[in-house]
Amino acid sequence: MNRHQLRTLVSSFALAAALSAQAHTTVQVQANEGTTTYNNLVIGHGCTLANGTKLPVIAQSVVFPTVNPRYTVNGTVSGNPAVVSINSLANIAQLIQSKHLFARQKEKTNAAGAVIGFENTDGELDVTLHGLVPFRTAGVSFPADSCATKLIVQIAVADICQKNGAKNLWIPAVTSKYSDPSVDGIGAPASLTINRDLAKNPLPASCGAGYTFTVTPSNEDVDANLKLDGYLP
Repeated sequence: MNRHQLRTLVSSFALAAALSAQAHTTVQVQANEGTTTYNNLVIGHGCTLANGTKLPVIAQSVVFPTVNPRYTVNGTVSGNPAVVSINSLANIAQLIQSKHLFARQKEKTNAAGAVIGFENTDGELDVTLHGLVPFRTAGVSFPADSCATKLIVQIAVADICQKNGAKNLWIPAVTSKYSDPSVDGIGAPASLTINRDLAKNPLPASCGAGYTFTVTPSNEDVDANLKLDGYLP
């Protein structure tokens, strides 16, 4: 390996490391139709203050879309959620107990007692490390006459570094409550992808290549349910 090749390789590793250090909070793996999936939310980094100080994540709030969600097909707004066999994403996700990162854990529920997300507190993620928050999702099925090949569930996540202070908000857009566009994460929610089992449940011939169906939390949902007492107003 000559010097030019070595410099190129080193530069590539440096770029990859830099990108990794700035990673979003994401869902670790994709799920498949009809299967229960054990998964993790991956916290990529903590918060960085204006003076460059880095702070660890100490709490987290997570909301799945259940209140007036927005549906899109290949990026185009759609009013037809029947392309997958779900009436609501409530109870699709369930928190798995794990005290490796947060000492206190709790599922968020709606008035009917269905799980709509979860919250974790009393933690401290080292600013140089990634964190895993385990959860599971129930199986989702695609109707045989649907042309959807995958369902993308966008998830609102708040990674909190100071009580009622510094945080990263991985939410679809600014809302009336969370309106500061300078907060890291706005416009980049975490996403869970559920793939259709095309071997067992093939697309109808009329579908062509099919389409991607996305469910996104509404601003109303985020404002009502992302809050975390003592950490996020």
